[in-house]
Amino acid sequence: MFRQPWHDRVASRRRLFKVAVAVGLVGLVMLYRSLWYDISSPVPYVPWTRTDYGGTWMNGAYADVEGVTAAPPARWTLPPNAPGKAKHQRTARVHAQLILEQAEATPDQNHLGCPALNHERYAELVPQPSEGDGNSHNSHRTYFFALDLRRVVGLLPTLLGSVVEAVRFLGPANCVVSIVEGHSNDGTYETLLLLQNALNAMGAVVYIQSTSINPLFGDRIGKLAKLRNLALEPMHLESANMHPDQSVILFLNDVAACTEDLLELALQRRRQHADMACAMDYHRLDRQYDYKLTFYDVWISRTMDGEAFIMAPPGLAQWRFADDLFPYDDLARARYAQRRPFQVFSCWNGAVALTARPFFDKKVEFRRAYKNVGECGAGEPTLLCKDMWSQGYGKIVVVPSVSLGYSVNEGLDVKGSMGYTANWTATEDAGGDGIEPMAVDWDPRPPTVVRCIPSWRKQFWQAWDFGVGKLRASKA
Repeated sequence: MFRQPWHDRVASRRRLFKVAVAVGLVGLVMLYRSLWYDISSPVPYVPWTRTDYGGTWMNGAYADVEGVTAAPPARWTLPPNAPGKAKHQRTARVHAQLILEQAEATPDQNHLGCPALNHERYAELVPQPSEGDGNSHNSHRTYFFALDLRRVVGLLPTLLGSVVEAVRFLGPANCVVSIVEGHSNDGTYETLLLLQNALNAMGAVVYIQSTSINPLFGDRIGKLAKLRNLALEPMHLESANMHPDQSVILFLNDVAACTEDLLELALQRRRQHADMACAMDYHRLDRQYDYKLTFYDVWISRTMDGEAFIMAPPGLAQWRFADDLFPYDDLARARYAQRRPFQVFSCWNGAVALTARPFFDKKVEFRRAYKNVGECGAGEPTLLCKDMWSQGYGKIVVVPSVSLGYSVNEGLDVKGSMGYTANWTATEDAGGDGIEPMAVDWDPRPPTVVRCIPSWRKQFWQAWDFGVGKLRASKA
């Protein structure tokens, strides 16, 4: 009988041992996550401090509500950028060129198949010279593009190609672009440095930051809040060139977007007199759910009845209701079906256009939940919307004609299933029985209670403003 040589047996046992260790570690992680009842907070819990996570524009606006005393950080300044790695330069040159090409691509050349931009529709977004002089819109930069990007070099031609086309359309002199990059080893950072030169040459102001903050480990929501705050810091450096009431923040996730998607959000924010306008984002579920295309940002978004956009009850078949959008909000359901904008309590959904006013007024920032006062564990966009409501900025709207995915292939799938923005805007003037008007009928009252989802297996209701009074009472 053949007997395996001793050294082969040792090697085989070592491999089995490594596999056993790996399986054990995975099991421990799964057990840890099953026992972790609040995905918004780190374990062990550490207090939120503005020094670590907040926006420096809030320095002195509020006292620390968690009992941690720390000297406020100095006013933010742009750190110098390190040169990119030589091994990524070729990739960067190729993708920087692709970005500029996509910004000028015809529909048949565009990676996402985006329709030609409707210049007439979006003309009102372009700042016009004031009467009597040749300066644009009181000489202020009106549009602030903010992005946090990580290891997405393949997506950059589609995403940033749309940003570049939007900047060209709106006028480079009217735009600021702020991008925070972190932990990329695929040429993302090097591509951004090359793009910065191209946008500067057009006349736009561009800020590129690289950070070591990694939200994949530790305090995920606190770190995500910090990354978003970092993306907005340059806006305050540009405050002398921006008007609080006229300036619009276009904050984008790593989504596959057409230029018309970005401009439609800005247009509906303007036409609806909204404080914030969100897209709709989608993804496909796994085989258990027949690969259904469904709404993505369930954890963040809440309707005006305080519910999640879809029900995701605990259990093995958590997403069995994934194709039933807005089950308890008849108005949102009807307006979504016709792709009419509708008011919500909170949203983000991959891309937003929002007023810069509360940021300039030191009213809001991105943050993590204040757990010491019992505030619901939630994502940083949900808490931003909550804070906006508490400060009188409750005109938050979803623009369902804008449909986004998180890769080029997923974006093509989403556009093919949900339609391009232009498909819906072309018919928005259609009338008839049962057709909802485009204008949103604003409700000044937030929902009394909002569904809190600190984890999918632990859900409950909490007053929409729970903890807000305690936070405001600590104002310095």
